[in-house]
Amino acid sequence: MTEDNSMDEQDRIEQSRTNETGKTASEWESEVGSRVMSPPQLLKKAGEADDYDEKLRLYDEALKLDPVCTDALLQKGFSLDRIGKSEEALDCYNRALEIDPDNMGIWCLKGFAFNNLKNFEKAVECYDEVLKINPRDVFALCQKGISFEAMGKLEDAVECYDKALEIDPTDALIREKKLKLLSILYSEGGTGDSPDKYFN
Repeated sequence: MTEDNSMDEQDRIEQSRTNETGKTASEWESEVGSRVMSPPQLLKKAGEADDYDEKLRLYDEALKLDPVCTDALLQKGFSLDRIGKSEEALDCYNRALEIDPDNMGIWCLKGFAFNNLKNFEKAVECYDEVLKINPRDVFALCQKGISFEAMGKLEDAVECYDKALEIDPTDALIREKKLKLLSILYSEGGTGDSPDKYFN
């Protein structure tokens, strides 16, 4: 076979692969290949996007390519919660937890969404799920305390802050929250100890 015959054969193969748009398969693959991004690429691009509509569009595109991409579900839920669509965020978190039930980050974000909906009992349940996985999770203990505080259960909140401070005694924010609550409880007669005793 000569070089000219070889080219003719290649042209015939390429021509037979022409699709209904009139583009050859290699032209189509070249064009599509430059536009299609993988879910990780879409997530990266969404992270760089300035507005939530664009972020959500990119997360949806990633989920079309990979419906079980927990990172896309988590990020989509977070974005929805940030724009006040906490119920929709919960749907994303629930789908993600079906895939990865031990993902502490998803449980925490689900707790945030419940806090935003003023459903503090459900938020506490989410933080308890984190603490089942890692009983020493200071962040979950703090968030659980914040939820108890929002419910007016100040003694329960102090207990959470105490547990967190046993794990990380250097956390100034948690220490401040605890002292504030002890001051309130002391002024209401709920505790016999003055908060001053906790200052070194």
